[in-house]
Amino acid sequence: MLERLIIDAISIFTGPGAKKPGAAPSKGNAPSKGNVPAKPKEKVWTKQDDSARTIQTKYRQFRAKKILEKKKKEKLDYEELMNKLEHEAFLKLVQMEQEQAEKDRKKEEEERKRKAEERKRRKRMLEAAFDGDNEEMLQIIKEVKELDDKNNIGNDVIGKNLRDRHLLAIVECEDANENTPISEAANGGNADTIKLLLDRGANPNTQGQFKRTPLYRAAFAGHLEACQMLLQNGADPRIYANDGQNPEQVASLAAVIQLLKEWDISQTEVLLEKLETEKEKRLEEVKQRRAAEESILEKQLEISQQEYDVMQKQLNHAYCELEKRISEHDNAVAEGFNRPEILVLAIQDAETEVEILKMNTEKSRDKLSQAKLRLREQQKGGDDGQEPDDLPGLKVMVKELDEVLFRDVGNKIKDSGKWPLIIDRTGQAATFLRYRDTNCVNALSPKQMEDDKVRLALLGAVRFGKPFILDMMEVDMFDTVSDRFDNILKGLMGMIMDKSIMQEENYLKLIKESDGPDYQKNQFNDYRTSSFKFFIITKNPYPPESLMDNTYPIRIYVPTAR
Repeated sequence: MLERLIIDAISIFTGPGAKKPGAAPSKGNAPSKGNVPAKPKEKVWTKQDDSARTIQTKYRQFRAKKILEKKKKEKLDYEELMNKLEHEAFLKLVQMEQEQAEKDRKKEEEERKRKAEERKRRKRMLEAAFDGDNEEMLQIIKEVKELDDKNNIGNDVIGKNLRDRHLLAIVECEDANENTPISEAANGGNADTIKLLLDRGANPNTQGQFKRTPLYRAAFAGHLEACQMLLQNGADPRIYANDGQNPEQVASLAAVIQLLKEWDISQTEVLLEKLETEKEKRLEEVKQRRAAEESILEKQLEISQQEYDVMQKQLNHAYCELEKRISEHDNAVAEGFNRPEILVLAIQDAETEVEILKMNTEKSRDKLSQAKLRLREQQKGGDDGQEPDDLPGLKVMVKELDEVLFRDVGNKIKDSGKWPLIIDRTGQAATFLRYRDTNCVNALSPKQMEDDKVRLALLGAVRFGKPFILDMMEVDMFDTVSDRFDNILKGLMGMIMDKSIMQEENYLKLIKESDGPDYQKNQFNDYRTSSFKFFIITKNPYPPESLMDNTYPIRIYVPTAR
């Protein structure tokens, strides 16, 4: 309302009816043709003008105040929205963490439950064996089979062997004294139970805590039928326990002593050979299972490697495109292009593409790493609980690089005959080396990878005995860089890798007449060129094996607080 009144007041003083300064005279007062036109009158400032100015000033103040209030409100609304979004994001994050914690808790609970059930089954199996409760034992074996069905374990080569392992694990489970069900059955004198276990692969010569065999325990307890069953299925009466006695010496029944004395040991030899054959057969089945599993894992690894290689190429291309956009922007600004914001948008798009591809490459790398880990565990016997070997490479901290790289304490690098490959996901090594007296080129920068710049950087490193550093960042660029180096001099990367670049006849091939007096032949001397070094840096934790084989891997690690 106030704004409307102000506008109306202004219109009164400045509207069509108001006298305007410098207005043309009316038609009736127009000068005649022959007369000289009258000089326009000067503007006389009136009270109306003062009032109009005052009103306009107040109006502008009022309008500015309204705009300021609007801006403040917009700012408050924006801050409120940001606070709301931050709060929602925090709640979502908390919710996600709670859900993850709940999943972990359920997983741990299920694992505890599984282990508790497994312990309970083992206890039931051992007690049933001692009591001779064959029905209970068969029920337990059935439960193991049903559990395999529930876990979707197949009946192919891998599945069958896995099922056999689970069955054998329950048949040969142990108590706290390392006694197995067949040992408990022997101690309880249950010959039919012993037979049931033997038919399912139980070892008749298993030894418990005091190296007492099932035959030892059956003889000690005076169970004749149990001793007969064991002897007829390969139990060896010659095995001594920790007390220095064999089954015959501890037998508590005359009939058992007589049985053991009269037993034809040659039968035992035959039975043991048969058991050994069966054992070898089981081992062969295990090998077949492992081979089948390795074949599957190798196929998965091959697919993961292909996916990773594709992502690496895409990331490499995206980096090159980003460098091009940056170069285009810099050149355009230098030439006076009046709309650089268009090129800035192109750079931002390229940066976004790089970040997306970096995330996808990281996911692909993790997938590849997991595939490699599973294959290593399989090849190293991961099913037997063995831990895989550590990743190859000498582990050092950044602060130790001076001793390791430049001074080569212990001559480890020199004795290897290879140049170092520095594997550093943190990027700290690259920063450290840039601030040393080194010539560094970024493999992902088209500017730095121009033929002349690389040639001069390498030639300068040889001339002054400095390290020449190739920073490949996250991308596997070694083969690409090798091809680029061939443009400078055929086989140049090979000369660098085998250190023949330090020979005079090779580094002189890099010199051009336009290089100036500092790079003339007489400026090079053996003392300096012998100090030349070549370092490769990568953020990729799993470089290609071919590169690892041809270099001395060094892994940078950051110690964590304990």
